[in-house]
Amino acid sequence: MKTDNQQDTSIQAADEIIRANEATITKLSGDVDFLEKKNTDLEARYTALFKLNRLSQECNDLDTFYSEVHSTIASLMTAENFFIVLYDQTFDTIEFVYYIDEKDEKPEGIIDYQDLDGSFTNLVIESKQPLLLTPELEKQLFDNYKIKQFGTRGTDWLGVPLLQNGLVIGTITIQSYDEKIRYTDSDLHLLTFAAQHVVGAMLRLQDQQRLKNAVNARTKELMTQIREREKSELLQESLYRISELSTDIDLDIDTFYSKVHNIIGQLINARNFFIAKYDQENNMLHFSYCVDEHSADLVKDFKPRKLTNRYSELVLRRRETVLLSYQEMMSLYLAGETTKPQEDIHSWLGVPLIYSGKLLGVMVLQSYHYKTTYNQQDAELLNFVSNHVSAAIKRRELADFERRSHDLLEQQVKLRTLALEDEINHRKQAETLLKHTAAHDSLTGLANRNVFIDLLSHAIECSKRKSNFSFAVLFLDLDRFKIVNDSLGHHAGDILLKIIARELEKIVRAKDTVARLGGDEFVILIEDLDSNQEAFEVAKRITEFLKEPFTIDNQLVYTGTSIGISFSNERYNDANTMLRDADTAMYHAKDNGRGRYEVFDDSMHQKVQNALSLEADIREAIAWQEFIPYFQPIIQLSTLALKGFEALARWQSTKRGFVFPNDFIPLAEDTNLIEAIDMQIIEKSCQQLKYWQNELGCQDIYISCNLFSKQFFSTSLPQRIERVLINTGLAPYNLRVELTERALLENADIVHTNMQALKAMGVKILLDDFGTGYSSLGYLHRFPIDVLKIDRSFISNVHEHDNHRAIIRTIVDLAHNLNMSTVGEGIENLADAQLLQQMDCKYGQGYYFSKPMSPQHAADYIINKLK
Repeated sequence: MKTDNQQDTSIQAADEIIRANEATITKLSGDVDFLEKKNTDLEARYTALFKLNRLSQECNDLDTFYSEVHSTIASLMTAENFFIVLYDQTFDTIEFVYYIDEKDEKPEGIIDYQDLDGSFTNLVIESKQPLLLTPELEKQLFDNYKIKQFGTRGTDWLGVPLLQNGLVIGTITIQSYDEKIRYTDSDLHLLTFAAQHVVGAMLRLQDQQRLKNAVNARTKELMTQIREREKSELLQESLYRISELSTDIDLDIDTFYSKVHNIIGQLINARNFFIAKYDQENNMLHFSYCVDEHSADLVKDFKPRKLTNRYSELVLRRRETVLLSYQEMMSLYLAGETTKPQEDIHSWLGVPLIYSGKLLGVMVLQSYHYKTTYNQQDAELLNFVSNHVSAAIKRRELADFERRSHDLLEQQVKLRTLALEDEINHRKQAETLLKHTAAHDSLTGLANRNVFIDLLSHAIECSKRKSNFSFAVLFLDLDRFKIVNDSLGHHAGDILLKIIARELEKIVRAKDTVARLGGDEFVILIEDLDSNQEAFEVAKRITEFLKEPFTIDNQLVYTGTSIGISFSNERYNDANTMLRDADTAMYHAKDNGRGRYEVFDDSMHQKVQNALSLEADIREAIAWQEFIPYFQPIIQLSTLALKGFEALARWQSTKRGFVFPNDFIPLAEDTNLIEAIDMQIIEKSCQQLKYWQNELGCQDIYISCNLFSKQFFSTSLPQRIERVLINTGLAPYNLRVELTERALLENADIVHTNMQALKAMGVKILLDDFGTGYSSLGYLHRFPIDVLKIDRSFISNVHEHDNHRAIIRTIVDLAHNLNMSTVGEGIENLADAQLLQQMDCKYGQGYYFSKPMSPQHAADYIINKLK
């Protein structure tokens, strides 16, 4: 029998077992609830996935799809406020394609992505991660300037990205404005899960939509093309029928116009229609054809009339299509441009009939009913048709004219046949003359360059085939020929060339060829030489002949020639090379004193190469600004005061060292590079003088700069000089420009205009080397020259030469009479300076006063003069 203690122990153990069982039951119940909830979530996800998959297959419209996605997600969670955003990364834009919100209105259209910088949507797109935004998180982000306020503030905001291949293509968002409606991480996972299955279906529908749009657009385009093609075919058929009518000569003219009216009526409403012909000679308008439903008497209403200010005449005056409503016709009437329109007119359209630029008449359509209103398309169509109607009318007129002319033409054929026979004979003569002209110089009748090159090429080929075949080329250039042209005129020069050409043909052998290349250049091909001496004999006879004077226009004319000779050589493969070498030898003959001949050798070629190399270095020196001015003082002879400097070009080459002017200036003049050098010297000289003025206070000193004669042939010279003065800040009266007499003999009008412009600017002009050129009083009187510079050839030791003193005195007196100053150049001793002063020469320059100086030495010279 159990004791009381044993019973208490048993009861206590039973209670513990019961409590343990109850705890186990409670735990199992909790696990069951958790599993049931998890199962419910899985079922919800499965249901959502099923619905979304079904939507992707059944929906054919994006708007419907977006709405169904909303409904599906709303079945899983509270989603009263829901929107879908598409993001275009290429164009950096977003678009709200679906938007349901109880507070804010839908943002319309495509929005620049940057405009939503700091928005919740921006955070999702940038992070590519789902975002559950609670009020606490929103405040924290707002306080840290991570977000900005967009739209009405809510409670919770839930957004997930739509991802395709790792790239964000949009977002799905739900939000709550109610404290009772809050979102959890479970909602975030569910929305993320749904978004993954939305992307594929959405992309498929987008592709379908794009394809559908493309098909619709193409269908619309094809329908338009079909309508246009039908319209074009009708128009083409109408034009073809009008063209057929114009060729039917047997067709009565009235019937012709009626058929034209019928054809036009198939294109445009032409119930009221007329064609009027314009008689320009009598200023009349004749109505060739007319149909009008409101006219009781067409003959009376459309009788011929003088041109007035009615609407048909408006078309004729404007020579263009005129489309008018009744209101527009009234406006023209009130403006006084036309007569008052008929009250029953509703719409009026007229086009001019023009053929080959000639105004033939006018074609008009008019409407009396509001249902027929002509538009711009009708106007363009009628205008297009009018061109063919005009051509048809003109062809009809021409056909009538041809019939009348046919008989006359037959009569003229016989006469023309005889005339053609004469014309054929004349043409044969002309062809013979043309062949001769193509091969000969038109002035002298000698062979021209093309013929000479052919003959020389043939000679070169013969020498390659026959080792004993020898020949020579003589290249002639007349000396002083330009002087003849400039002093006696081109007519005299042409006469001289003809005489010389005739005599050259007499001097050479019958088998030799004389040709003129152009200007005063002649070439002679001496073939089949027994020795080089034969060519020398020809050259001697020519030089001796040309030393003698010629009488032209009762005046003795002296000329001469320089001849270059190149002999056949195995190195010559083409005629131009051999001709070039003869030309080079000719220039050597000129350099060696003229009136002689030289034979080409390799040293001459080397000299040419040296000249080419020097030319290249000069071009580089211009680009590198290597040319600098040296300054030679110009002194007032009576007081020995410094008045100015002549700026002389010097070249300190980085390649060649110091290059003397005589070594580069002639080549620079031949290649026209001297113009760039001149402008470089002018600019640097003006800069230097402006510096001296600022530093030394020599305000009255001027700079005199030389300009190559061709500079004055350019109309831009004054502007270039003015630009230099503006850039350097030098006053125009501190600048002088020097030119030689040669510049005054060519392009005189341009030179005179440029000199006048420089004078107006304030720049003075000096005539350099006066007395050595042509020294015409005519150009001294005509051109605005301020100073004559007496050439150094008259001044050197002038005290020892009476004739030089006479010339200088004449120049000084001439200058005084023309209100010009004089400067004596090349003064090398005191006696010359004193004698020039006694003869009233005002200024002088030369080695007696100073050699040309560098800018540094010139500055010292100025300082000494200013003491």
